[in-house]
Amino acid sequence: MDNWEVAAALERMAGLLALKGENSFKVRAYSQAARQIIRLPEPLADLIAGDRLEELPGIGPVLSAEIRELTGKGQSAFLARLEEEVAPELLALFSIPGVGRKTAGKLVQELQLENLEQLEQAARRGELAVVPGMGPALQQNVLDYFQNRDGEGEGFHRGIVVPLAGQLHSFLERLPAVRCSLPVGAVRRGTETAAEVIIAAALREEPPEVLGKSLLELPGISSFQQEGATYCLETLVGVPVQIALTSAAEYPVHLARLTGSPEHWKQLQEHAARLGFTLESNTLSRAGTRIYLPAEADLYRTLGLQFIPPELREGRGEIAAAAAGKLPRLVELSHICGDLHIHSEWSDGSATIEQIRAAAGARGYQYIAITDHSPSLKIAGGLSEERLLRQIELIERLRRKEGCHILTGSEVDILADGSLDLPDELLERLDLVIASVHSNFRQSRAEMTARICRAMEHPAVHLIGHPTGRLLGSRGPYRVDVEQLIEKAAQTGTALEINASPQRLDLSEKYMSLARRKGVRLAVNTDAHSTATMADMVYGVTAARRGRLERSDLLNTLSLAQLQEALSEKRSGRK
Repeated sequence: MDNWEVAAALERMAGLLALKGENSFKVRAYSQAARQIIRLPEPLADLIAGDRLEELPGIGPVLSAEIRELTGKGQSAFLARLEEEVAPELLALFSIPGVGRKTAGKLVQELQLENLEQLEQAARRGELAVVPGMGPALQQNVLDYFQNRDGEGEGFHRGIVVPLAGQLHSFLERLPAVRCSLPVGAVRRGTETAAEVIIAAALREEPPEVLGKSLLELPGISSFQQEGATYCLETLVGVPVQIALTSAAEYPVHLARLTGSPEHWKQLQEHAARLGFTLESNTLSRAGTRIYLPAEADLYRTLGLQFIPPELREGRGEIAAAAAGKLPRLVELSHICGDLHIHSEWSDGSATIEQIRAAAGARGYQYIAITDHSPSLKIAGGLSEERLLRQIELIERLRRKEGCHILTGSEVDILADGSLDLPDELLERLDLVIASVHSNFRQSRAEMTARICRAMEHPAVHLIGHPTGRLLGSRGPYRVDVEQLIEKAAQTGTALEINASPQRLDLSEKYMSLARRKGVRLAVNTDAHSTATMADMVYGVTAARRGRLERSDLLNTLSLAQLQEALSEKRSGRK
């Protein structure tokens, strides 16, 4: 099993243990182990082969045995038992604002929940408000969740579904029976989470049955069944998989149909009908004559449309915009000039500043910012003022050597009252200051909003990190008025982060257009804690594309000189 698969399985164990009401130390141990593994710069199998697994912080004999079973057998008896004891659909609780692992466990245990329907009914009866430590605010959050829920199953973040889709795609491409294939659905559209992975595949002349035995060779696949031209697979990490087969002639339309949301496909069919075409299932025809299309892009071209990037295919006006030639020119990964949020081994990262710089250079970056934690975050090895001064001196020495430019920085805690965790004289020495919330998550909406707004008023603060604090799949966002944060950011010239970690993707895509309209600049950063997780930039860029952002909307698409000017403007009070 790959590193991401083991990490996903351990994270799933942590969530299920929390729902069972297990003690927080045990839950945290599994979650921390997942985090350690996803940050590894080498395959987990190499550590096991070298008997170095237990050298990782926090991985003792019990966790080591679990990890060895996962990597050796591709399955886990412990995870299977947990899924029998707790309904996996209850992991959706972690998507609700104000619900973390402790709160979710208490809800499940106090209300004896066996499914989400029981939670919704309990909320409607007002039972959540009387659970000790909960209250009416949480009950309202739960009611809002069910009102806005799209009805899909459990959502998996992109750090799970994208590697899984890539693994399946690579496997299929090697099979003689498969002509071509591509991940589709929510994965291709780049949604923050996906309930399933769907792969569209065009076969050569062989019937669909030829894939059957081959699929069992896939690691992490526990079973499959065939339903016509579709294979349905069950995976160890819990993600449902569909492999949807078609002929090469039908593949271009098949790809478009399975990629777009139902609303996008419906609108595309209506647009085709207005032009005299019939768009049904996997074919496009006119006056009863089928039109053969070489590629997916030819479908949109034939219908008089600009090619619509998959990230925009949600049925939200993109077809009208494409017909008018007014689609946005979306930001691309190649536009990113640097990463402004990286942690080194000075705090809770695993790489030296020199290693991070080398990795950034290999990515073609002009610059990076080292932003280790400030003193109050002791659990993450926050730097004292003296250590931060020493780090600044090191970076200034490294700058004398040729290579990617290193900005001095800090991810400074926003304290409960909105003040910052470092003195002004030290903040002024830094090239870049990110201010983030890492504690007191249970403040009221008004308190949290005022807290972050006060931090933005500080002239040294350039950027607000992960503005809502959510962790997809394990912690909902804290209560905060994001629209008010955007207004304050516009007033103060503060940028807002799109945190590219697949467990965060925070700022959420739904607020990006508002930020853009208000003139707020955004920055896509990885919040990397290793050189391996610097690769998460692609997730953040995908999120930015779904938010219809262009190159000019992002702070870290600027050249080094332009970036330095922009940072200086914030500090001087100019916007």
